Amino acid sequence: MHNPFKEKIEEHENDVDYIKRALEGDAAALEALILRHQSWIFNIALNMTGDIHRAEDVTQEILIITISKLATYDQKKAAFRTWLYRIVANHVINMKQSKKEQFFVTHSENFDFNTYMLNLPDNKNPALMRDKEIIDETKNYCTLCILLCLNRVERIVLILGAIFDVTDRMGAEICDISQANFRKILSRSRKKVSDYFQRNCSLFDEHNPCKCSDQVSYLINLGLIKPDDMNIKHNSLGTIRTVVGKAITDIENSYSKFLTLYQDQPFFKGPDMVNWLRDLLQRNNINEIFIKN
Repeated sequence: MHNPFKEKIEEHENDVDYIKRALEGDAAALEALILRHQSWIFNIALNMTGDIHRAEDVTQEILIITISKLATYDQKKAAFRTWLYRIVANHVINMKQSKKEQFFVTHSENFDFNTYMLNLPDNKNPALMRDKEIIDETKNYCTLCILLCLNRVERIVLILGAIFDVTDRMGAEICDISQANFRKILSRSRKKVSDYFQRNCSLFDEHNPCKCSDQVSYLINLGLIKPDDMNIKHNSLGTIRTVVGKAITDIENSYSKFLTLYQDQPFFKGPDMVNWLRDLLQRNNINEIFIKN
C-alpha cells in the first residue's frame, strides 16, 4: 500500500512521472496517480466528516479540483504530496458543514459530552446490546464523531499528526503553518480527545459511564447508525496502523490508548474513482480537463 507521507524521494519521483505522462495525454497514468492517493484522501475525508457517504462526495470534489489544477503543479516549488494534501486540507477545512457535524457541534460545547451522554434516554434493546457487529459499529461511529468536537483546523492536524503519523515538518507544509504551530495544535487537540475518552469511555476504564452497548439503540433511533448500512461492512485495507506501518511505542499510557483506539480503526478502501474518471474522460478529451493557468 502506497503511503504518501513516507519520506521517500522515489515516491515523489513516481508521482511526477505520472503527472508528466498524464499531461501528455496518457489516461492510464492519470488513473494510476488517482489510485495512489484516493484511499488516503477518502480516509482523511471520513475522519473529518464522520460519515462514509459524505466522505465519498468530498473525495470526488477534491479529485475534481486536483485533476483540473494538475497542469499548474510546479515540482520546483513543492513535492506533489505537499501540493495535493494542501488542496485536501484547504477543502476539508472550508467545506460546507454537514448535518452530522452540526449535530455534534451543537452537543459538544466546551468539549464536554459527559452530561449529554449521561442524560440519554434509557431505551436499551437487549438483542442489539448482544450484537457484536452493531456494538463495533457504535465504537467506530463514536471514535470518528468525537473528532467532530474539535474545530476543523484542530481536526485535520490531529488526523495528520496523530492518526496518520505525519511529521511536524510535513504536516506544517500541508496545513501551511509553522512547525511550532502544528505541534502546538496537535498537542492541544489530542489532549482534548484523549482526556474526553479517559473521563467517559469504558474502553479506557471499565468504570467510566459511557459504554458502546448502552448507546446502540439511541444512535439507531436517531438514524445516526443504520444496521443495514454499517461502516464496518465497507471494504477496508486493514487497520490504519498496519497501513501507516508504525508500532505505537509512546511511553505516555493515556496517549498510547488514544492512538490505539484510532489506529486500530479500519483504513477503508476508497470509492471507485477510476470508473468515475474513465466516464469523465469518455465525455471529455483528457487535455480539456486540465486548467492551464
